[in-house]
Amino acid sequence: MNDKKRFNGMRRLSFHVKEMFHPTQSSAGRLRAFKNAVMTGSDLIANKKHVVTVGGGTGTFVVLSALKDLPSVTLSAIVSVADDGGSTGRLRDAYGFIPPGDARQALVALAKEGTMLRDMFTYRFSKGDIAGHNLGNLFLTALRDRLGSEGAAITAASEILRVKGYVVPISERPATLVATLSTGEKVAGQHALNARGAGNGHVESLGIAEDLTVSKHAKKAIESADMIILGPGDLYTSTLANFAVPGLTESVGRSRSTLVYFVNLFTNASETDGYSAKKHLEEITRYAGRKPDVIFMHSGALPQHIRDYYAKKKGYPVVDDLGDDPTVIRGSFADVVVIPKVETDAIDRSLIRHDPKKVAEAIKKIL
Repeated sequence: MNDKKRFNGMRRLSFHVKEMFHPTQSSAGRLRAFKNAVMTGSDLIANKKHVVTVGGGTGTFVVLSALKDLPSVTLSAIVSVADDGGSTGRLRDAYGFIPPGDARQALVALAKEGTMLRDMFTYRFSKGDIAGHNLGNLFLTALRDRLGSEGAAITAASEILRVKGYVVPISERPATLVATLSTGEKVAGQHALNARGAGNGHVESLGIAEDLTVSKHAKKAIESADMIILGPGDLYTSTLANFAVPGLTESVGRSRSTLVYFVNLFTNASETDGYSAKKHLEEITRYAGRKPDVIFMHSGALPQHIRDYYAKKKGYPVVDDLGDDPTVIRGSFADVVVIPKVETDAIDRSLIRHDPKKVAEAIKKIL
């Protein structure tokens, strides 16, 4: 084990031990810290690398699914607290808790596969008052209401689903994403930003309406990481929404990790209309406070029927203008995934995503 890896592992272990004996810690919190300390100690002995993902939605789901079975890796998923659309938004409005959507997706990605409970966590109701709600979202909300905190709810769900890794909200309370556009307009809400059409101005800056900072658990995960992975996913409403919470940029800057970025496959009319790969990278660098050490860029033809499907929504393949940058790794990372539309699902799902097996192979080569 090298010095950097040992240093990061000891920082994580020290953090969990301090949490166990903190005078204001609850009994449930002490038990959670003890379990985390045992897991961290085991990972340290096993010489595992700590990989942290920052994002949300299907992009982070793919990366977590790809890496969870790698024996040399322990995973932490930093998830956004700004989601306010669909089932997640309705539950957030009703209960005022941290939105469960991104946390639920990360939990499912890290869960033991082939179990009925994992499958049921993705079930979406189609009738009655709960039409459009996802069972996993309802379950997490019920746990939060019963146990008193998002941390306790996620820990309980992690044990029930037998997840491999940790799911960590970026802050301890929900946030409202606020985007300032090049037109001078301000758009409040992740869903409102994502619902815009093309040609209505680009995002100049991101912030949040509330007085929040990055949670201590997210901060510790980032600063003790061996590798941090950003993307793929909607640039502003999934990946960079986390950086709108004050403190994350500074934590990434203090981290001694390898910073990795997966460039998106297609532009998004509401967020990245006309963005090339270079523009995506510039925005990632601006908010992360440092240029990624490794950049994965898909190369190769994309099926014409998929291109036609996205073109109808004003989305187009991201143009590779990164030149001979030595940090760029090009390859065929995409996979066509036909996702049947659920009538009560308000979110438009993508048809093409990064392939988990190809992502795993790519990450293994740079670990």
